[in-house]
Amino acid sequence: MDCSSLDLFVDETYLLALINDEPLPNSDEKYAYELQLQEALFSSSSIPKTDDFESLQTEDEKQSNPENREIGESSQTQLIFCGICIEFKQNPEIFQGLNNCKHAFCIYCIVKYVVSKIKQNIAFVECPDPKCKQVIELENCSSILPCEVFERWENAVFEAMIPGNQKFYCPYKNCSVLMVDDGEVEVTMSECPSCRRLFCALCRVRWHDGISCEEFERLGEDEREEEDIMVMKLAKDKSWRRCPNCRIHVEKTEGCLHMTCRCHCEFCYQCGAMWSPHAH
Repeated sequence: MDCSSLDLFVDETYLLALINDEPLPNSDEKYAYELQLQEALFSSSSIPKTDDFESLQTEDEKQSNPENREIGESSQTQLIFCGICIEFKQNPEIFQGLNNCKHAFCIYCIVKYVVSKIKQNIAFVECPDPKCKQVIELENCSSILPCEVFERWENAVFEAMIPGNQKFYCPYKNCSVLMVDDGEVEVTMSECPSCRRLFCALCRVRWHDGISCEEFERLGEDEREEEDIMVMKLAKDKSWRRCPNCRIHVEKTEGCLHMTCRCHCEFCYQCGAMWSPHAH
């Protein structure tokens, strides 16, 4: 994607800082304040009538426009009103991507507006006009957005189009890459295509080596960390029993099957049930 034309309208450093929650450059503090007020400004403003616009033109502008063009008519020198910054801009500075609704906003304001929506994780960005539901097409912004911002928006749109029951994320927190389950084949152990670590595609957690999915589902929320799974696997290999009261693992080295845990609970080491003299 060619981003070479971006510098004509927008400070790319500012946009990347904005979308990545980094400190904003001092040179754009004024616009950061204006961006926060853009919707309120637009809602309370109205586009001037033709007579009002003509009164703003200088005599030189009127003489250079002998055909007396109307507002909105294509011209390199024609001024068009931006509904966000409430200023008149020349036609090359106006965003041309709202082909269906025909609302006019300058490229500078549209870029900042789109970035603010992407930062809010909004994939389908609507026209800034509060009464308009026309969606700004992604491809219409490819030449005015920084490449990093455009790719983030593109990924958000792709993710939004995947049904919720088909998408999940890598369970490793320092990865969290999006993955899609097409449901064609049921698999358990799988490898993340990004971090290359193993996870269970059925439970959608880190790979629980040595225990089945059914056993994992029976574990408490505080027993599902990697260290807990390792202890669980070791206990299974050593045939340890868990106290039915406090759930601690107990190993019998000698003696009978009648076990007394440190919590004073008595249970049978063979079946794991509470001890009953009449049942044994």
